[in-house]
Amino acid sequence: MSVMYRAIMICDLKNPVSVAYSKIAMKTWEPIDNVTVERWQCYTPDTIDDAPFKINWGRYSSAGKYQKDKHEITPTEKACLTSMFHWWKHTADTGERVIILEHDAFVRDPEQLKRWLSIMDQFDLWNPGIAMECASMSQQFAKYCMQKWLNLGDVIDAGPMAELFTCMQEWDKILKMYNGRVERATREALDLKSRSVLLWPTIKSNNTLCAVNHSSEVMRPATTYPAPVTQVYCPGKNTLEHHKSKGQIGYGDTTYRQMEIIDDLKAEAKKVDQSS
Repeated sequence: MSVMYRAIMICDLKNPVSVAYSKIAMKTWEPIDNVTVERWQCYTPDTIDDAPFKINWGRYSSAGKYQKDKHEITPTEKACLTSMFHWWKHTADTGERVIILEHDAFVRDPEQLKRWLSIMDQFDLWNPGIAMECASMSQQFAKYCMQKWLNLGDVIDAGPMAELFTCMQEWDKILKMYNGRVERATREALDLKSRSVLLWPTIKSNNTLCAVNHSSEVMRPATTYPAPVTQVYCPGKNTLEHHKSKGQIGYGDTTYRQMEIIDDLKAEAKKVDQSS
């Protein structure tokens, strides 16, 4: 019998563009019969202070593309990460392994996604998409992240994908501590002789994933797999405010090739409404 999972689709229910993307994306999750998807109102710049935790924000982004041209992190970018952080903390506090979806998380290959879902619990960080549109983490990894960011007050000054990968690089070392005792205990709890710790997009920007035991293997994975989840995108229909000149880096031809591109967001959302 398949384990049932709850997926939280982060959406701005007051933003027609966000709602339209979520309608199109949610339709593609219908074949995944052991996942229930529910839309959840994200934090916005106006509500970010309502979050039941306090993030120690850096002023400027540490992302590589901004090293020569400083970019002050925008309120919208903060709200985006805070929305994900809310559910990372939920996993740490409750142990519920929720799947966190962005409003554009589009399932391209349901059968392949089902196979990754069947072994999701072995991964401390599970991401079967091309960026952060679909992700889940173990409670022990989530607790480490909360210890780092909330208890120790480490600065957050990058996007969610970069911040989580940095945590995973640190987590690698923890799993090896005490001659690997932490990792052995984890495998015993899962009743596994071996496991992959990280499911993550490769750096090739070609819709591929890797399942690895160490974050450094992402750079040159021995085996790659097609990513079953991507982002649905209508060029020009955005909800996130980026740096005016640098923000479009990563939304060029290479990224477009990975996305599910649509020509008319409103029309595609209407089709979903009519089919319901």
